[in-house]
Amino acid sequence: MNLALIFQNDIAAFLPEFFLAFSILIVLLHGSFLGVTAASLYTYLTPSMVRVTSVTLFLALLLVINNPIEVQTLWNALFITDYLSNWAKFIVFVGLLFCVSVSESYMFLARFRAYEFFVFILGIGLSLCLLISSYDLLSIYLSMEFLSLIFYVLAAWKKDSYFSAEAGLKYFILGSVASIFFLFGSSLIYFSFGTTNLASLALLTESLSGFSPFSYFGLICVGSALLFKLGGAPYHMWIADVYEGAPTLVSLIFAVVPKVAFFVVILRLAFTSFWSFFPLFWENFFCVCGLLSLFIGCICGLGETKLKRLLAFSSIGHVGFLCLGLASGSIEGVFAVLFYIVIYMLTAAFLWVYVLYLDLTANSSLLTFADAIGLVRSNPFLGFGVVLMIFSLAGIPPFGGFFAKLNIFIGLVDSSFFIVAIFAVLTSVISAFYYLRLIKIFYFEKNNNWFFFAPLTKGGSTVLVISGLIILFFVLSPNFLYLLTYKIGLSLMV
Repeated sequence: MNLALIFQNDIAAFLPEFFLAFSILIVLLHGSFLGVTAASLYTYLTPSMVRVTSVTLFLALLLVINNPIEVQTLWNALFITDYLSNWAKFIVFVGLLFCVSVSESYMFLARFRAYEFFVFILGIGLSLCLLISSYDLLSIYLSMEFLSLIFYVLAAWKKDSYFSAEAGLKYFILGSVASIFFLFGSSLIYFSFGTTNLASLALLTESLSGFSPFSYFGLICVGSALLFKLGGAPYHMWIADVYEGAPTLVSLIFAVVPKVAFFVVILRLAFTSFWSFFPLFWENFFCVCGLLSLFIGCICGLGETKLKRLLAFSSIGHVGFLCLGLASGSIEGVFAVLFYIVIYMLTAAFLWVYVLYLDLTANSSLLTFADAIGLVRSNPFLGFGVVLMIFSLAGIPPFGGFFAKLNIFIGLVDSSFFIVAIFAVLTSVISAFYYLRLIKIFYFEKNNNWFFFAPLTKGGSTVLVISGLIILFFVLSPNFLYLLTYKIGLSLMV
């Protein structure tokens, strides 16, 4: 029996993951051999690692785009390939390419001498691809732990920084608790239904009329663990401290890359495997978490004076909008969530790249609003672009962020969540205050000292231009992104 023929489709659909796994070994060897001769002259090592990592991610992106298998379960139904997974992998690789593009200048000026950072970047890509394609609770857990172990190390990457060590330790302890909750919830689901496969769970729950309390409690544990990884309330305790304490490049990765993968897992659980639980469980669960995230995101951000913490609380609020989109339980809500993820990722990439370059010229290790005074005078064009992106993040028309929030509101109103929609609008208005306060500091505060903004590299300029143009000029040609999210949402429902 030729096993290669049996698993031919599985191997063909899994080519991006195999390619990334081999590439990690090659990049590790490449860095090890070069590191011997470039121990002190790390500037020779970092550019070559950036090029090798960028080419590897780009080739993996091409493999994802040209995947020959459209829809099929893989490796004994542990994984799946479909249009949703291919789209999510595309978004992940674009986000990682953004991060690698701005890493060279940051690592040079911040004196990061370790080449292993780029090995971890490829490891993040591999773990997120496995997480996106996972079709079993066990494969979801293993992929999630693979990703979390890399994030724990990256959060504590600044060995000479007390804040970075605190961020890594706090993230590790709380992340371990979330992993325990996920495993405990998965065991309760297995106890209730006798399987952990998502397709089998969908068939079992569809025909059952009543469900045991163990299944509800198991879903609460699993959903709570996934929302912890996203930084949604009431599981948000770690996000502000980790974003502030971790190196800014690492915070950029945390903010931009992993969210789409975890929302794909949540979509598979809520709208495929446990769809029959929606009126009784998922609707209330997403509503409570979404409203709490919106409230904490807008209230806690009002008194902040540190930029990275402000963006962290802003992230909590945006996760709240995404949860409310899921709570509507309609196909329009799924479209709105997919659309919102893309718009938010591009907006966050632009603002975090700005914060990254601001961090290179700041006098203190913790960025405050005072460090941003003088940007408009030093670089007027970039300052104007940052202001427009803040408008988009606040949901002011005619930018992409306004249409993303509008789609969420439409989904809530269509599902008769009128009070929830009004609350979401009010929190959005309140949170606009601290966004407008940033703009006031940019344009109207006077700085008595000289302000110098680090020159943008080609990679940083490329990221800013791509993300900025898509958000700012989205209104001129919105049909492509709308049709794309509709197609992806429909593929989930089939």
